[in-house]
Amino acid sequence: MNSGFWKAVVLVAAWCAVAPALAQDSDRSRYYIQQMIDLAATHDETGVTAMQRMLEQEPKPPPRDPAAAREALQRGQAALRADDLNAALTAFQQASDNDPGNADAVNHLGLIERKLGRLPDAERALQRALALEPTRASAWFQLAQVYGLSEDNRRARGALANTYRFAQNPMRAEEILRNIAESEASDTLRTAALEALRLYQLPVEAVIVPPMPANPGIVPLKTTPAPRQKP
Repeated sequence: MNSGFWKAVVLVAAWCAVAPALAQDSDRSRYYIQQMIDLAATHDETGVTAMQRMLEQEPKPPPRDPAAAREALQRGQAALRADDLNAALTAFQQASDNDPGNADAVNHLGLIERKLGRLPDAERALQRALALEPTRASAWFQLAQVYGLSEDNRRARGALANTYRFAQNPMRAEEILRNIAESEASDTLRTAALEALRLYQLPVEAVIVPPMPANPGIVPLKTTPAPRQKP
């Protein structure tokens, strides 16, 4: 077995040694997610897979009122389409409360928290979504944006690497990463996207800038030939 697997085993063993002091399942799940980020940032595929398997074995919270959760999720999606973020936030909170194991509801909650600039809340919600479904590429992508806005390059790189790793359409994911690398306003996120592309040995195209005229905005004067003098 390669070094990535044994590194993951050591990490899990280290966690187990301190687990009694942190008995909450959510703490353990967050630990696994952070390890997936750190390992992905160094392109340790085996280590990421090992942490993913550990997450998938974690118990999932039972639903309280699945019907109410579905209804609230639909209301939240309608509010999001209408760009009513506050109404969407309330609805997604209700959906995730009624069914804390509903990854769609928790993922949407993280999206809205991120759009509202509530970055710590967004990170927690997106980590909850990934604890429920660690292969959800959209949650990794939203988490990468949270870390980009927080100017955390390493974690943004790891989250973007996992976005590509778990994408159902790798070509589309590559296109998104390249667009971020070429045109994203955030230096942290742009750099993280470049590094994620290089981790997977994907080509990075140079930014194409159209040539500028020598004197932009200056129109040459039209001249008329001088009249000939009579001999």
